[in-house]
Amino acid sequence: MNFMAVKCCFLLGFIVCIITSIPSYAESPEDSIRMNMQRMKGPELLLAHSNLCRLAAAGDDSDKELACLRAFIEEANLQGDAEAEGQARSMQMMCYYNYYMPDSLKMALPENLRFMGKHALWDHYYNSWNTLVELYIYEDRLQTALREAEKMYADARRNKSNYGVGVSAYCVGGIYQTMGRFGEAKKSLEESVDALSKEEDISLLLSAYNALGETLDGMGAYEELRSVAVVWKEVLDRYKMEAEAKGYTPSLGGRYLYCMLAAAVAEIETQHYDKASELLGKAEMYANGRKQIARFKLLQVQARYYVATNQYEKALACNNENMSSLVSIGDSVSLLTVQLQQADIFLAAEQYKAAAELYKEVIPRKDKLRNTELATQLDELRTIFEVDKLILKNKITTNRFYFAVLCSILLLVMVILIVLYSSRLRRKNRILYDTIVQSQKLQDNLFFPNELIPEGRLDNDEVLFRNLCKLMLEEQLFRDPLIKRDDLAARLTTNRTYLADAIRKYADGLTFTEYLNRYRLRYAATLLSGNPDLSINEVGDDSGFNSRSTFNRLFRDYFGMSPSEYRSISREKKRE
Repeated sequence: MNFMAVKCCFLLGFIVCIITSIPSYAESPEDSIRMNMQRMKGPELLLAHSNLCRLAAAGDDSDKELACLRAFIEEANLQGDAEAEGQARSMQMMCYYNYYMPDSLKMALPENLRFMGKHALWDHYYNSWNTLVELYIYEDRLQTALREAEKMYADARRNKSNYGVGVSAYCVGGIYQTMGRFGEAKKSLEESVDALSKEEDISLLLSAYNALGETLDGMGAYEELRSVAVVWKEVLDRYKMEAEAKGYTPSLGGRYLYCMLAAAVAEIETQHYDKASELLGKAEMYANGRKQIARFKLLQVQARYYVATNQYEKALACNNENMSSLVSIGDSVSLLTVQLQQADIFLAAEQYKAAAELYKEVIPRKDKLRNTELATQLDELRTIFEVDKLILKNKITTNRFYFAVLCSILLLVMVILIVLYSSRLRRKNRILYDTIVQSQKLQDNLFFPNELIPEGRLDNDEVLFRNLCKLMLEEQLFRDPLIKRDDLAARLTTNRTYLADAIRKYADGLTFTEYLNRYRLRYAATLLSGNPDLSINEVGDDSGFNSRSTFNRLFRDYFGMSPSEYRSISREKKRE
């Protein structure tokens, strides 16, 4: 009996040894890192946490990224590594900003700033503070953003942080530039360039040069712009040479592009056209293979060059290419700028009638947009004034005890309201989701025309519309972000005007762009419900949108909720 027990134990041990000797293979880089972390410690373990956070950031999952960051912060704290913890806290603030979590950002910022200030981690300190300024700018609260940036600038001066001065002066200058206050923007941006020139990392310095170049262009200071562009290029050349000496080649194509364009503008406006043509040729080379935004800026400057050299047809060709791109992505604000440039081209070419008609169409819309922006700023100033007045009144009329009680009550009410609002919003979205599903079925006649009706009983527009819908459904042409009305008209052997009329008549008055976007949005909704492995970015790209912000805005406008919320509700419905 004892012999059998010993034999069984030996056999069991042998099996365990075999199993543990079989190599395991991670399914992903994340799995590989997590498996190896079990035997890591010290700086190696912190580096693994940092890599996990970067992988999570690329996955478009805020909960996962924040969980990785919390683990990174906790491990850095356990090891007493302040630099690593400061890095993790800075990444946390950027995560809150990227996923637009303003309450979390504002709540976490003071504690993060206290920690970073205590350990003199000034780069992380001012980068984290900058996320709040960027948040206000994103929310179009420019006055609030300016006040926060000026506070950051004063703080950097007190702490004698050269990097903090550079960051905060860049923020102040950028806000002034957005407001059209070019003189103040120039002063702040020059200070930013001076401070950031002393730092090893030149990425923000190059952004400051770009903002300064646009400001000088707005001021008409072209001789100064030429001088700035020369120094700007020297910085780029020096950095590239030093990097190559260390054995790697930095990716600076986009940075060189904007430098060349700024220099070209200076040469155009000072009538050095041969030099401008040479610079634009270099800019064209740097723009190859880059995103549409780079091409947009290049075409704008090229149009300016062609107007200056009386080549109006080429100027209009550049302008029309920009216009087609903006129409396809639905960027109406930038479209106004391009249309105004086209009117200026018509005027320079002495096509006065065309210029007048375009000015008559565009200027009222531009004025309306400007008035809206002005009203928003006035409302913000009024809000700031009221808040300041209330704070002052509380300081005068209440003591610290009652002030603390009031703050506690307000905080409790805010938490309750947030909880109630979140709950109501969730219920509303669930109801809205059901309504969307039903309305999609009711709208199917718009996207799936009844083919049982003989073609002979339809008028020409209805036949054209039915053929268009059939083409869209069979070939999913809407998924091409560059598809144009002329392309579809050619496929249907008609012209753009007849096609637009047919869409307007049988698609409930939609324009071509709106009709195309309806297909894209319906397709995106299908992907969000049926393809859980696709990220939000991938859904937008696969549906024909070449801009995440445009996709999110149009989706929210059409369905009443964000793509993430739509996917979340869809998952809940499937589980039920």
